[in-house]
Amino acid sequence: MAIELMRWIDYWLGVPVCFLLTGISYILKLVTFRKKENIVPRKFLFIKLSEMGSIILAYPLMDKVRKDYPQAKIFFLTFKSNKPIFEILNIVHHENILTIREKSPLLFILDTLRAMKRIRKERIDIAFDLEFFSRFTAILTYLSGAVKKVGFYRYSFEGLYRGNLLTHKVQCNPLIHVSKLFMSLGQVIKSIRKVTPELEKKIPDEEIVLPSFVSSKEAKKQMWNNLMRLGVVEKAELFLINPGEGRLPQREWPVENFVCLGRKLLENSKNYIIIVGTDGDSRNAELLCKLMDNERCLDLTNKTTISEMLDLCGIAKALIANDSGLAHLASLTSIKKFILFGPETPQVFSPLGGNTKIICSNLPCSPCLSAFNHRKSACRDNKCLKVIKPDEIYEMIKKCP
Repeated sequence: MAIELMRWIDYWLGVPVCFLLTGISYILKLVTFRKKENIVPRKFLFIKLSEMGSIILAYPLMDKVRKDYPQAKIFFLTFKSNKPIFEILNIVHHENILTIREKSPLLFILDTLRAMKRIRKERIDIAFDLEFFSRFTAILTYLSGAVKKVGFYRYSFEGLYRGNLLTHKVQCNPLIHVSKLFMSLGQVIKSIRKVTPELEKKIPDEEIVLPSFVSSKEAKKQMWNNLMRLGVVEKAELFLINPGEGRLPQREWPVENFVCLGRKLLENSKNYIIIVGTDGDSRNAELLCKLMDNERCLDLTNKTTISEMLDLCGIAKALIANDSGLAHLASLTSIKKFILFGPETPQVFSPLGGNTKIICSNLPCSPCLSAFNHRKSACRDNKCLKVIKPDEIYEMIKKCP
């Protein structure tokens, strides 16, 4: 479904449903008795529907839960397009990955009902809502029937209304990295309830660790063989470019800038450009490839699996991309990454790991996209990205060994 349609549904249906469920929850508290005790959790549910990058950034929280409760089962509810990333993260058993198809409203509804039936049957102990202010996931978290429902709450902020459906409310701090924000959810699960924003512990950087993906020699050889069949010469220098998908154009460096940078890179006859991305990126990729008009520019958009994409990162020299899920996927590898930030801040959303160069203009109007405005900015001219020149990126790439 289109982003605008999802926002429309989330507002016009989400607000009244959250309000109704909040009223019902108050009534149930008055007429039912529940013994207040801390249980030893046996089943955890994480809900993060969109954004593969955020799922990767939630890995440290899931890993900590797995280590603290080694006998517990972990479940994850997400959009079907995100399911392949769990094969790489290897933290949730494939049978416990519940998916919702977002291609059409009918499939969305049917899959949601099917997933909720399974979740209710599992009798979840603790549910984490990893969305920031989505009303839909707040509703799912409440309907999960979990004893403890943990998620982000606006408190005195002007954030989006999501009702009062959580038992453990963590303030969404817009000034710390998302990975630490997710980790903060884990601090409150041992208490019976959490209805005030203060937390007790600092989150050390050492706890924010991602798994490392290292391609095998066989996988690298196979990838080289695939590329050579497409005309790439052996021992070529590969530069991966992801020009974006056009769904959030404020976040994307202009395609003509990618073209200019690509032409500079191809001045060296050893260099090849590989355009990478998912199905949604194909329009910009086709335009970029057409404007480049060079046989050493190949379009592999939507032609690789996630594991193949990581193998490609294992043999390429660098990745140049907008702030995107692909940038976070590449953070599982050692490839050099040049990531462009504009309307969102790298202080909160930058990829983890080393070998990453963040390029940000730091204009005073940026960042203008956040969870607090549902990532819907009034900006119609993303100068924060346009002022970053191709020559600037090219010089950075040249200086890297």
